[in-house]
Formats: sequence, C-alpha cells, structure tokens
Amino acid sequence: MKKFTELALTFAFASCSAAYVAYSAAYIAHYELGIPSAALRNQALTSAILILGLVTIEFLASKKQ
Repeated sequence: MKKFTELALTFAFASCSAAYVAYSAAYIAHYELGIPSAALRNQALTSAILILGLVTIEFLASKKQ
C-alpha cells in the first residue's frame, strides 16, 4: 500500500507541476509576446499532458532500476 500511495502522490505532484509550467508559459506568451489567449488554451492543455506523460515515464523508468 505504501508504494501505491507514493505513486499516487508523485502522479499528483507531476500533474500540478505540468499544469503550472504550461500555464506559466501561456501567460508569458499572452502578455509578453501578444499571442491571443484563445489560441493558447488548447496548447496549454496539450503541453500539460505532454509534460505529465514525460515525467510519469521518467518516474516509472527510474523505479525499475
């Protein structure tokens, strides 16, 4: 049960981190570069999912070794 809890917490942390990075990048692109926010919504969600997947793969790969 401890491994499941550790995995769940890591997954939640990775999700929050990915969302934070994606929305921070979208904020910079919108306010600093002038890209319309409507154009960034789907890209921010896609980036968050991509980062989450990469972090999860890295975490699971490091656990096997």
